[in-house]
Amino acid sequence: MKRALSLIAVVLLAWVGASAGTISDNFESYALGTFPSPTWLDAGVPFADPRTPIPSATVVATTDAFGHPTQALQIANAVSYSRGIYAPVAISTQYSLAADIRVDQYSDHPANTVSDWAMQLTFAQAGAGNFAFIPQAGIYASSLTGRWRLFSQGAVFADIDLGVPASIGTWYYVQLSFDVGTATFHSVIEDAATGSVLVNRFDTVAGLNLANTQYNAIAFFGGEASTGDTVGDVSTVDNVNISASTPEPSTLLLIGSGLALLAARIRSR
Repeated sequence: MKRALSLIAVVLLAWVGASAGTISDNFESYALGTFPSPTWLDAGVPFADPRTPIPSATVVATTDAFGHPTQALQIANAVSYSRGIYAPVAISTQYSLAADIRVDQYSDHPANTVSDWAMQLTFAQAGAGNFAFIPQAGIYASSLTGRWRLFSQGAVFADIDLGVPASIGTWYYVQLSFDVGTATFHSVIEDAATGSVLVNRFDTVAGLNLANTQYNAIAFFGGEASTGDTVGDVSTVDNVNISASTPEPSTLLLIGSGLALLAARIRSR
């Protein structure tokens, strides 16, 4: 058993060593009413929409899925293209992000599924423009449908209904992983209070590859691109975990060898 545990440790250390960037944040370390810097940058600042309040998101006191007091990140109650947070990551071949998300308010005149979104957790090409329009891929809560959808824009456009409501006032655990080599997304959505799995699916978006997915940031933001909106989207995010990694060939070999040895030992017992 000790030898098996040692092998597990080697495999886990190899995987951790392959990471190119990770962030975990529960927003408890920041003062209420402030922007959560220096960990995060303001997604409302790049190529700013003049309607965007700065900061475009602040730390608030609220309750979690179980009614317990907590601090979380809430986007500003306004109408503009982009409000939220982002953080730089290394351009990688594997990306993952997860968070607890609650929609608090939807906009009043969404033109189509992608025009207004209460929250999107996304991999993006920061520096290419306003976050509403830059190349990206993520999961968003559509203001028009009130449902979670998988989205990609840039070299390849995709808008896929994940079949789950994003109901106002409900905390959801949302996780998205992306393997660039296979152009495959793994979407997981759970009811945060009950742990019920609402979505666990894989989607391949043909045409996405390392050349056109130079994602150098991970973001959590909402916004409106419809004309006529007088009420903006509002959402709250907590317990963020993000990573971007590109395992070296030697790391992959070590991981594979460790798993093979571990499987052989388990079979022999």
